[in-house]
Amino acid sequence: MLKSLSSQNVTAYGGTDKLLYAKLKRYIPIAAAFGGICIGILTILADFLGAIGTGTGILLACNIVFEIYEEYLREAARGEKLL
Repeated sequence: MLKSLSSQNVTAYGGTDKLLYAKLKRYIPIAAAFGGICIGILTILADFLGAIGTGTGILLACNIVFEIYEEYLREAARGEKLL
């Protein structure tokens, strides 16, 4: 991640790679944990409220549709025949 941001000339205030790495190391685990907690709560609520299907099934279906959409965009960017 740090190399990718550095190649795009993204730096932290102060400009060193070590500073950017320290900031990324500080915030990314918190954001990942918070995202996981939110997805867990969403899944549990969907199960308790009796949504169509289970919460896990809904998340899985959304993920599959999104992956298909991303693949479609990659093929379109390469100029390949679509559908």
